Amino acid sequence: MTSAEGTLVVQSISHYLVNIQLYEYKIHNHCVIDLEVTEPSFFLTAMLEGCSVLYDENSKVISEISGNACKLTYLNAGNYQRSLLSGDHTILLATIRPEWLIDKYGALDEFRELISHYNNNSPEKFSLPNFSIAQQIFNALRKLNASSKGKDHDINMHIFVNDCISRYLVKLHTKTTNAEYQINKGKEIGQFITTNFASHIVDDEPALAKHFMISTITLTRLAKLHFGRPLHKHVIELRMHNGLKLILSTNKTIQEIAVLVGYEDPKYFNRAFKKRFGITPNGIRICVL
Repeated sequence: MTSAEGTLVVQSISHYLVNIQLYEYKIHNHCVIDLEVTEPSFFLTAMLEGCSVLYDENSKVISEISGNACKLTYLNAGNYQRSLLSGDHTILLATIRPEWLIDKYGALDEFRELISHYNNNSPEKFSLPNFSIAQQIFNALRKLNASSKGKDHDINMHIFVNDCISRYLVKLHTKTTNAEYQINKGKEIGQFITTNFASHIVDDEPALAKHFMISTITLTRLAKLHFGRPLHKHVIELRMHNGLKLILSTNKTIQEIAVLVGYEDPKYFNRAFKKRFGITPNGIRICVL
């Protein structure tokens, strides 16, 4: 197919489990392609090269995908548009039979939200994350094409679809596991810092990272995710508020309080305290008195 925007080659493979369409675009100028989904469906999209943006009928971005990316998407019935920039684009679009996907993978937590959109006939579109497995999907497609004329075509189609979903699921599970690990490790770091904010180890990020058996970079990243601010700033905040509490509730000297909240030199405590509250520790006590 040739037009002013460029050329398009489409190849299709139909099976009761999946309908596969391979699009090869050579676009001269940016173009928008109209698409129609006739019934709620699951789509596996793999983009070997190029970049594509999918919009709904209200011109709202549903998903974006670029070279060597693959994603699973739920779309309800309706009209959509695919935007393509100038250049070469190779896209595999596999429409997966919903009953099969639900029966085989419906019990998995990783697909629960995706499948619930279909089961509830949700008008909202939903996409799972992109993963860099398009090259693997296209390699599997080439093997499928090479064996398409054999007597085991039905078996090969099952193998292809299961292989695509399994590869995606492995990536999705790894991402979910990593997210859970980061949350749990962040909580562990948070509890330790809250308990040991006055200890010297919280000022020594390499030693602290070694304590948690992670890199210093990972420590600073997880701490910031958990606290919502850099680790050193959170430590200072804990020290200042605990120092203020001791000033207001005890008769301890400022020097004693400074040591109790992690400062060997009271001058550093005084300076940090005034920066945080706009008044010196002694100034607080005078005001209270």
